Amino acid sequence: MNDERRAGRNPELAGTWLVDLDGVVWLAGEPIDRVGEAVARLRERGVRVVFATNNSAPTVDELVARMRRAEIAVTPADLLTSAQAAASLVSRGDRVLALADGGAREALVERGAELVENGPVDAVVVGWTHEFTFDRLAQAATAVREGARLIGTNEDPTHPTPRGLLPGAGALLVSVEAASGQQAEVAGKPHRPMIELVTARCGEVAAVVGDRPSTDGLLAGRLGAPFALVLSGVTAPGDRPDPAPDVVAGDLFELVAQLTDAKGA
Repeated sequence: MNDERRAGRNPELAGTWLVDLDGVVWLAGEPIDRVGEAVARLRERGVRVVFATNNSAPTVDELVARMRRAEIAVTPADLLTSAQAAASLVSRGDRVLALADGGAREALVERGAELVENGPVDAVVVGWTHEFTFDRLAQAATAVREGARLIGTNEDPTHPTPRGLLPGAGALLVSVEAASGQQAEVAGKPHRPMIELVTARCGEVAAVVGDRPSTDGLLAGRLGAPFALVLSGVTAPGDRPDPAPDVVAGDLFELVAQLTDAKGA
């Protein structure tokens, strides 16, 4: 994977844009101002907009419904999730203990895995969940010590909401790693399983838009695409993002407006 950035390249208003969800399209499911208009402007110019999220909790139907509330029409083919990337790491018939909410569980079942709560386990999958208890942590760590693979949907330490940052799936994953003594295979942005999912679904990507440089920015570098950072999620004005973005805007609408203005569109 190529991590080198090609600094200073503005995204082209063409091809396929890969756009993050949490912190870019919405905060805790509440649409960010004028985001639907921004996507409509891109589509009017022939840009294919595909959405890629590290949040493994929502099911695909839930994501489609949230997008509808944001006035963005999508099909399931327009949505790439870390849940799907994580599911790609298990085989049909594998017994999987899932410390994760609906989206990850849905993707694992579609993959042909068997979700179990006890007995022999082939893999433990950790995603974002509100059901993370001491007993569940102990169960997962024991399964990993007994030979199960440890898979994380993503390693994002925080999750943006209108009221500030909440613990993310990465915060849960490090607990299982510490308790089991094993390092997880991570599936979501910017890791190889998500890169392979993006490549299979999208081919070449013209731009990556996100709010977290450590995931969206690194993914852009590994895809060889410009990185557009928006400040509507985890990155605040005055932060020093690493890797450095090619372009910065307050939100998705502002980003699209400044690019279209620059091209006189």
